Amino acid sequence: QAPSKQAAAAATLKGAFAVTKHGSRPAAGAKAKGASPFGATKSVLHRSTAAPRIVGRESEQAAIRQFLQATVEKGRGGSMYISGNPGTGKTACLQALIKQSATEFSSVLVNCVPLTRPGQVYAAVLDALGAGPASADSALAELEALAFGRGGAVLVILDEVDSLLGSRQEVLYRLFELAAHPNSRLALVGIANALDLTDRFLPRLQARGCEPILLNFNPYQVADIVSILQSRLDAVASDAAAEPLIQKAALELCARKVAATSGDLRKALDVCRQAMELAEAESKRKAAAHTDKENGAAPGAAAPPKTTLMHVAKALASLNGSQTAQKLGALNFQQKLVLCAHLALAGAAAPAAAPPKKQSAAPAVSISGLYAEYGSLCKRLSMVAPVTRTEFHDLVAMLETQGVIVVDASKVGRRGGRRMAATSGAADDRAVRLAVDEADVHRTVKGTPALAPLF
Repeated sequence: QAPSKQAAAAATLKGAFAVTKHGSRPAAGAKAKGASPFGATKSVLHRSTAAPRIVGRESEQAAIRQFLQATVEKGRGGSMYISGNPGTGKTACLQALIKQSATEFSSVLVNCVPLTRPGQVYAAVLDALGAGPASADSALAELEALAFGRGGAVLVILDEVDSLLGSRQEVLYRLFELAAHPNSRLALVGIANALDLTDRFLPRLQARGCEPILLNFNPYQVADIVSILQSRLDAVASDAAAEPLIQKAALELCARKVAATSGDLRKALDVCRQAMELAEAESKRKAAAHTDKENGAAPGAAAPPKTTLMHVAKALASLNGSQTAQKLGALNFQQKLVLCAHLALAGAAAPAAAPPKKQSAAPAVSISGLYAEYGSLCKRLSMVAPVTRTEFHDLVAMLETQGVIVVDASKVGRRGGRRMAATSGAADDRAVRLAVDEADVHRTVKGTPALAPLF
């Protein structure tokens, strides 16, 4: 049984990283020989297809380029933390600039989500660099030897780095210290959604002299999304004078809807691709009906189907069912911890095998009770000190602004050990209710590795 466990662990690590030593992915516009314009256009709208160029993000590109020039291009170590909501181009922008570098250096991308323990990241990085398998006990020492050894610089990108949060954050502190050492040739880039990850969870980085450069990617706006989508479409356009396969008004509708909800470019790509598939299916139905009407006569060469406002509207309607999950998934760690406290206090937290059932009205809890439960959960996790009461009020306000919770004007007090609605009390006893389904909240917080022990 032991060998099978080792094999399973190795498979987990194998799926955690990708080596990108100035490698390349299929660029937008690269299409298979003989592919139709419609099929090629759908191809460039896939999430996995690299964009022909990075559109916009000039200030972010300048900051990343300056970091690369000051670290790996000079054979030095250093660190950067890139934050931003999902689909804002963090990883894509970084990888594009790595490929543009004129200096040769090794770079590896490690996805931290599959790692079951923070300490596994050492072996994952070594394996990605081709340094051979390393035991859990020797992995850190081997990584340090590699960082201080001879040779060119190494860039390590840790995607979803917040998955490495653990007890006292020894792993993250060690990685940032290793990159900040004057003799290190290892540059570290951490990528995650939370803007305040280093401030909340790694407060001693500045005192230790290893604070990373901070860079935040704001959500895409309407003009940004339209420009990016258009650049992908232009990459496969064979005739500039030909009528576009996606109407300009349809692109703008997609961009406005996505920018108003999440600013996630990946969703915009999904909407456009699905809209094109709807247009293609509609065109085929019409062609088949025409053939039947003409008693089986072979139809002439049909024009490529055109994607209109109607097709984009249908695609948006079909994809909006997952808006709640996307909204909850984009929350930072502290906000998810507040939701954990609400689930626990309202009696909604259930065993892993039995997630809570959908309820028509979630129980209300008080802000003061929520803060007390939040502090208790921080102690149970032993990974971060609770924020101050004022900062907690800010977290609650942000959750309310994002439509995740509702703060009522009524108060709640204690009655029989449960918090019930009341008409008097302090300001901190205002009633807090979930504005989304409890089952969705439960799935989101349970799916966050650092919060899984609570369930």
